[in-house]
Amino acid sequence: MKTNKRYLIFALLAGLSVFLLFNKLIIWGISVLAAGLIILGIQELIRLNVKVSHFQNNIKDLDEKNNALQNQNVKLIEENNFLKERHFRITQIKSILELNLFEIDTKFTRSVSKQEKINDRDIKYFGSLNVSLKAKYGIDCKELRFKYDPENDVLLVANINPKFLSFGKRKLEWDFFEIFEYRSQNPLADKKWMISDDLFQYANTVKENYRAGTENSLENGPEEFSWIHTPIKQNVESLIKILFGGLCLNIKIVEKADDTFLQIDNLSFDTISEQKKLSEHLDYTDNIN
Repeated sequence: MKTNKRYLIFALLAGLSVFLLFNKLIIWGISVLAAGLIILGIQELIRLNVKVSHFQNNIKDLDEKNNALQNQNVKLIEENNFLKERHFRITQIKSILELNLFEIDTKFTRSVSKQEKINDRDIKYFGSLNVSLKAKYGIDCKELRFKYDPENDVLLVANINPKFLSFGKRKLEWDFFEIFEYRSQNPLADKKWMISDDLFQYANTVKENYRAGTENSLENGPEEFSWIHTPIKQNVESLIKILFGGLCLNIKIVEKADDTFLQIDNLSFDTISEQKKLSEHLDYTDNIN
């Protein structure tokens, strides 16, 4: 539309110039034609300057986008290199000697019911947390302690503590949870246990703390399974006697270990054999005397 208007003005001036020339007003005709050409030239220069300005702005925007993409590319390269190196960052290597006795796959429920006072507000809550658990139960042989008694030819074994070694599945979900406040709806009404909307955030905090506490307690074994520790420990003691019977025929289970007990890494046939030879030599010397 602007282009048509620009050429329309030039056409009008050109027509006026031709009209003046036909009427033998040559000087005026040439002047009008020159004025039209000058106006057209000025308009073209303005249009070109506007295009150049737009082009420069586009170039500037493209440079900024290009710099942003380059910075993003550098960050992506750094993150990619970090992820590649992450697979080879080993902070600690530990030898594991675990004896899995059996695997437990069970479900049980933890209930919570409590009444407390918060900021002069009487509240109570109760709920039921469902726990689904699949874990391996056994002993960590690295925790066992050994001591050979050469006088009685007995291998003492201590620190037999069956426990959950690893969890293949552990899922905790709330079956329900309710929280109430002992209050009245208005000053004239009697107080009773009612739902308060502003306790919603506090209820979520209580639920998460109880869930996290329950999950942490599972590391040492659920208290629901405490009754099986005694029979399991008896089976473990029998198994220990079978496993280490090759070192010594006489094995005795003791509750606690002192500084004279050895870890399993330091236990070997040579250690027991040397102590046996020393004991036999002392016995032989005593008999001679």
